[in-house]
Amino acid sequence: MSGNGEVKVRAAVSRGVGMATSIKELLLAAPGADEVRVAIDACAVCHSDLMFLDGGWSIDFPVVLGHEAAGRVVELGEGVDNVAAGDRVVVSLIRACGNCRACQRGHDVACTGDLALLHRSPLSDLDGEPVTHGLGTAAFAEQVVVHCSQVAAFPDTVPPEAAALLGCGVLTGVGAVTNTAQVGAEDAVVVIGCGGVGLSVIQGARLAGADPIIAVDPLPTKQEAALGFGATHATGPDGIAELLTKATGGRLADHVFVTTAAPGAFAGAADQLDRMGSLVLVGIPAEGVKINIDPGLLAVANQRILGSKMGTARLAEDVPRLVDQYLAGLLDLDSMVTSTHSLDDIDTAFAEARSGEAIRTVVVFDHSGHTGDSTR
Repeated sequence: MSGNGEVKVRAAVSRGVGMATSIKELLLAAPGADEVRVAIDACAVCHSDLMFLDGGWSIDFPVVLGHEAAGRVVELGEGVDNVAAGDRVVVSLIRACGNCRACQRGHDVACTGDLALLHRSPLSDLDGEPVTHGLGTAAFAEQVVVHCSQVAAFPDTVPPEAAALLGCGVLTGVGAVTNTAQVGAEDAVVVIGCGGVGLSVIQGARLAGADPIIAVDPLPTKQEAALGFGATHATGPDGIAELLTKATGGRLADHVFVTTAAPGAFAGAADQLDRMGSLVLVGIPAEGVKINIDPGLLAVANQRILGSKMGTARLAEDVPRLVDQYLAGLLDLDSMVTSTHSLDDIDTAFAEARSGEAIRTVVVFDHSGHTGDSTR
């Protein structure tokens, strides 16, 4: 290590909307108090990454994205006691101080704590100019520095490509069912959008005992995938109402989950809700998208609209539970990995994710010849 503890890492650097990503050598600072340095083994491509790259959401460039990852702890900052060096860990964007009002209530995703990484990026170029720490994670890189609350240990029996999905997509989807909506047995569920998050909602609904589970997607391949992951029925957007009432014997849905960012998916979603039903907004569209809701009808039917950021998850509780379900054969992570790519091939991974055909493309890292060289 050098005197300041920096290491050199290869990372995918995005310099602007619509621009190709370049693989550059960057400097990664040593972890500070309550922070950890993790060597990344796998990082999945999430549509949130694409929203930044394609201009749907704003971010400061240059940036390293990637927030759905798994790796191994290589260095601990002062005061870290939830993981040890050598632990294999899921890495997520959920960052919790543990002390603010939200954290004290168990709402880690709403943390308002003033953490050091909110004010500095651990990444810089070789000239010392800062590079944005995308979503507080920046895992399209050989190594990351994150707050210790952003990691949760998992056993060696889980492949890193599967474990990475627990950092966002699966955590968000299953969590939306169990934590946000609290779906119960025999609840009627509609899932609009059958990408990685939507399929995770379907798996969560299956685990909760929901019936029926109606999957909705314009792509026949996604409809077929949904049936494989536990949906009882699948249809295109135009067939929801007829299929739903037929499957329930005339009722509407207890829960409708919108898991895609496509603006059209939100229109009419509330129309599928039964009395006392909940509309759960999981997908986050581009900035400025609006939906129309009749508040009178909502009140009369005693319905709810629920936002679900990251499945209202708590890493320390949700990741171990999901790992146990995976190891018991109840949660399918392996089939969700459509393809893997090296860091140098990351633009191909982005293109596959944009196509809509992939469930999850995963960037994998080979550390056999490089473990992070010191800067001096």
